[in-house]
Amino acid sequence: MKKRDSKNGSACADPDVLGQWIRKAKKGDIDSYKKIYDAYARKVLNFIYRMVNSIDEAEDLTQTTFLAVFQKLGTLKNNKKFEPWLFRIARNFVYQMYRNRSASTISADILDQNGQPLTQIPDARKSPDESFQVKELEQIVADAIKSLPEKYREVFVLSALQRLSYQQIAETVARSLPSVKTDIHRARLEVRKRVKEYLKV
Repeated sequence: MKKRDSKNGSACADPDVLGQWIRKAKKGDIDSYKKIYDAYARKVLNFIYRMVNSIDEAEDLTQTTFLAVFQKLGTLKNNKKFEPWLFRIARNFVYQMYRNRSASTISADILDQNGQPLTQIPDARKSPDESFQVKELEQIVADAIKSLPEKYREVFVLSALQRLSYQQIAETVARSLPSVKTDIHRARLEVRKRVKEYLKV
């Protein structure tokens, strides 16, 4: 069984089903590996794209990530830790190859400190003026994310876009839980500040 992740357009596996796929894939079952790929490729692609701002590079790094997953899956000791392990691999490849790149396109669905949408931009197809305003606000949000220090930006993207839990993010970036919570909070405050300044104009 899969559940639909409406934000990323990907089908995420039920934890029990995912566990079965991982166990089979570790034994060399290619079909199970393909199921894992189908369930997570879009999520990984979205994450990498927000970090490197190039769809071609994001696609290449996504393929590189899953090749590494295929090769290293047997080293994963706790199957329940698959998702942070997966994003950690993707993150490492981003830093190895495109460390100085920064994201300039990001969803405007930003979460506040309570996990609720801060600003949700509608699909504006009304007037040219309204459409322009939506695009302008999206760019304000994008610029706010782009200006964040790298350690804030990566945890923010994992939280606001990929919906990883604080614990999963801490495991992904190999940092303490309090540190991750603090940086996500600071990133959200900075983004919210930028958006509010724009809305006051």
